[in-house]
Amino acid sequence: MEVTKAQIQQVETYLAKKNFDFIDLKVEVLDHMISDIESLRTKKYSFEDAFRITVLKWNKHFAETSSFYFGFHYSESKLVVKNAIKMFKPFYFLYLAAYLLPGAFLTLVPIKVAEDTASFINGFLVSFASALLAYLFIIVIKTKQSKVKTTYRFILKTQYLGVFLLVLGAFLGAVFNDEGEMNAVYTGFTSGGFAITYTCHYFFKKHQEAVHLYTTS
Repeated sequence: MEVTKAQIQQVETYLAKKNFDFIDLKVEVLDHMISDIESLRTKKYSFEDAFRITVLKWNKHFAETSSFYFGFHYSESKLVVKNAIKMFKPFYFLYLAAYLLPGAFLTLVPIKVAEDTASFINGFLVSFASALLAYLFIIVIKTKQSKVKTTYRFILKTQYLGVFLLVLGAFLGAVFNDEGEMNAVYTGFTSGGFAITYTCHYFFKKHQEAVHLYTTS
């Protein structure tokens, strides 16, 4: 039995009270809740009873939770965090690989270049890191200005502090030391910083796409 527009509005009001306004998930969740209500209605439940049972089922999904993938000081509803983990997990392992593998490789296979070459590469990395930091600053500003919630925006918020890897690798240290030897620690920092930048770029674009789709639909 299909629900009426007024009954759909009641479900939307429930979602609003839960502050669930993530545009990439709201329509899907609304459809699922309406489907649950309609299923109960076919079993001769009144709308009020079906709505109450559905709310009891979904309440647990709106409880705030956190995850070690993002840091326990970042919390959101279970629905958002679960969806965010699913999308972010490959990037998490990319970040770990980018940070750990260069150091492991250089421990086994030391690399040394001429001092002039080392100085040139260090200078290039500083310039490149500066450009990436400027780009990340633009991402932060534009994301905050949009004021639209998406799972992608939640992921972005948890990654901003990772840009300090760029600072550590390119500005507070150097990939090559004065003797032209490649430093495993600072190389890991720099590589990890590049991975964080790519991650932020990817989810910023996904956030923009979701906002565009929402505003034009």
